[in-house]
Amino acid sequence: MRRHIICIAGLCASACMLDAEGTVGTSTNTQAGIQLQGIQLQGIQLQGIQLQGMTMQGFTFASATLDGRPLVNLHVDKGELVAEQKKKVVRGTDLVGAHLFAQVRNLNANPPTSATVEYQITGIEAELATYDPTQTGSTFLYTLTQNLGGTWLPACLADSDGRRAAIPLAAIWDERGDRSASSTMFTLGCTTGVIAKCYRWGYRPWITGYGDVVALHWTCTRVARADYCGNGQPHTQDGTLINIWDNQPPPGPIQAHAATPLGMLFEAGWSTGGAVCLSHARWLLNGGLLAQACPNKLIAPGLPLETVCDIESQVLGQGVSPRLFNESNLNLNLQPLGTRAR
Repeated sequence: MRRHIICIAGLCASACMLDAEGTVGTSTNTQAGIQLQGIQLQGIQLQGIQLQGMTMQGFTFASATLDGRPLVNLHVDKGELVAEQKKKVVRGTDLVGAHLFAQVRNLNANPPTSATVEYQITGIEAELATYDPTQTGSTFLYTLTQNLGGTWLPACLADSDGRRAAIPLAAIWDERGDRSASSTMFTLGCTTGVIAKCYRWGYRPWITGYGDVVALHWTCTRVARADYCGNGQPHTQDGTLINIWDNQPPPGPIQAHAATPLGMLFEAGWSTGGAVCLSHARWLLNGGLLAQACPNKLIAPGLPLETVCDIESQVLGQGVSPRLFNESNLNLNLQPLGTRAR
């Protein structure tokens, strides 16, 4: 089990002038390192004028090919893509060269528009043990390129390790950040997007023995984008520090809470629906703007049914099912309301 201090939401700035990755420890009393986080969900770069304004809906299980021949029964087995061809199982590096197709859409267009985008797997390697706090293995990193009129361009930006890689997950996320299971589509989340980042923090939806890790992972994607309202609207500045932990029973927690890092204060408790409550410190700093953005969800101090919490036990008293908690260096630099990251 590891303890992370994580860079994300628009709550600090100066503390982020550190290395993107630190040394990962294995003790709950050891700081696992500093990570610079972004605000995209999948992190896939949709390139081409015709795809402007589009958001990724998901990769389809159907239509995948390898060497010009169909791949059948394509599915996600834990953190790996597996398929069949000519009655033989195809997995691991044997899938290099496979062509996949994704559905993208623009709900803001009138009428809404959609398109199909072709991708190719150009590299596959096993995930590093550094990103496996539960020591469950079975995860692979997929390098993808997008077909832009016959020119193949990288689908992922380089992460802090210099890799342009994605991790497969057996679910999809919509524009509101809501997760759903699908029998027809799956996600390939770039390691620069929060879906893959939360996976790498240990919240692998398929692992057992740690409680409801599906909900933990979904909740983490809310925290990692400062999606307080739980509506897909991030309120972040890239490269901001938070300290995140969960309350899972033994053998958990997956991310443990030890001493509060110097300069940080408790900020919020979180569930799959966003922030459950905010600390007095957060309410004093832009809390009013968040209340306006989340009517009837986040209620300021002093009002009936106020949603205020300054310690973990107060979060647990909110009558919901909080999954994660965070501390942060609070400041005024919230992402302007009304913006949306893709």
